[in-house]
Amino acid sequence: MQRPILLLMAVMMLALAACGAPPTDEHTAETAPRLFPIKQNGTWGYIDGDGAVVIEPRFERAWTFSDGLALVSSGGRYGYIDHEGAVVIEPRFEDAWYFSEGLAPVQIDGKWGYINKQGELAVDPQFDLDPDVLEAEPYEPREFGLVKMGDRFGFMNEQGQVVIDARYDQAWYFAEGMARVRVDGKWGYIDREGNTAIEPQFDLAWDFTGGLALVQVENRYGYINKEGAYVWEPSE
Repeated sequence: MQRPILLLMAVMMLALAACGAPPTDEHTAETAPRLFPIKQNGTWGYIDGDGAVVIEPRFERAWTFSDGLALVSSGGRYGYIDHEGAVVIEPRFEDAWYFSEGLAPVQIDGKWGYINKQGELAVDPQFDLDPDVLEAEPYEPREFGLVKMGDRFGFMNEQGQVVIDARYDQAWYFAEGMARVRVDGKWGYIDREGNTAIEPQFDLAWDFTGGLALVQVENRYGYINKEGAYVWEPSE
């Protein structure tokens, strides 16, 4: 990790200590509805786990919820909405990313700082932030590790024993009991026993979260459940 990142994190921790605990959201992690970003007719909104539209598409881009708020872009700027779709922090930042522990990184005049959930600066913009840090995603504890033999991928346990043979063109870690694997150029999913749970049929696929997974077919995106059925048909 680069030195500026370490400095940024240290300053962030000091800011948290000085400001006290972050304000409580109306929705806690336990009670917040799980919403998923979707694109329809060129704009972005959100559906629930049943595929019903909860927040009508109206944003240029939308991301997943974190700490009760979701990052959205509008007018070429970035801001945040709540689970009802209300804008709580106006899109005014050059760039931004997820909230975590009550703070979110934002870019102003080319420099990165942090805001709180009221949109107020908690750490003044003064840092150069490595974009790779923003792209980092949390994963559940990894029960199985990936193993590559020749040009094929499989899985091993903590003792280094191969538990799922290396027979996939590509593979990724397990999430919610399913791992995405590629066979003959298409992505599908397997369970922890190595059984095919969802036949490879997608051009791209992502991890399951909240019981749904984002998949790509040609240039269209949709969501499937763990039975492989669409809850949101692929759309542009």
